[in-house]
Amino acid sequence: MNVRGFGALARMHRFRMDEHRRKAMEIELAREDFLRQDTALEQELIRETSTFRRDDMAIIDFAAYSKGIEVRREALAKSIAEVTRTLSRINEQMANEYREAKKFELAMEREAKRKKDLAARAEQMELDEIGLNYHGRAV
Repeated sequence: MNVRGFGALARMHRFRMDEHRRKAMEIELAREDFLRQDTALEQELIRETSTFRRDDMAIIDFAAYSKGIEVRREALAKSIAEVTRTLSRINEQMANEYREAKKFELAMEREAKRKKDLAARAEQMELDEIGLNYHGRAV
């Protein structure tokens, strides 16, 4: 494959890597939002717990309220676990795209070095020829 093909493939993998990075940022923001919601529910439960007395009749209602908060926090925990797994998969895909892009970039560098060495060798052969011709005339 020619060097131009390597460049196009490297750019394609870099583009995909950037797409994965954007997705990862969106998912990380969602994860942080879920964590904030969980913290808010925890703080709300602490605040509500401190406002009632044990002998109060509201304890019956509080038990249902507390159970509702617990259910919501469990749902948030599941959501957090799911987005964490998704984030892990996206990071893995991003790493694969990086490796692929790097592979083609290194191939391009090797090809450029090979061409440079070939040109230097041709130039040196030309200079050697000039030197031999000059030396042959001098004798």
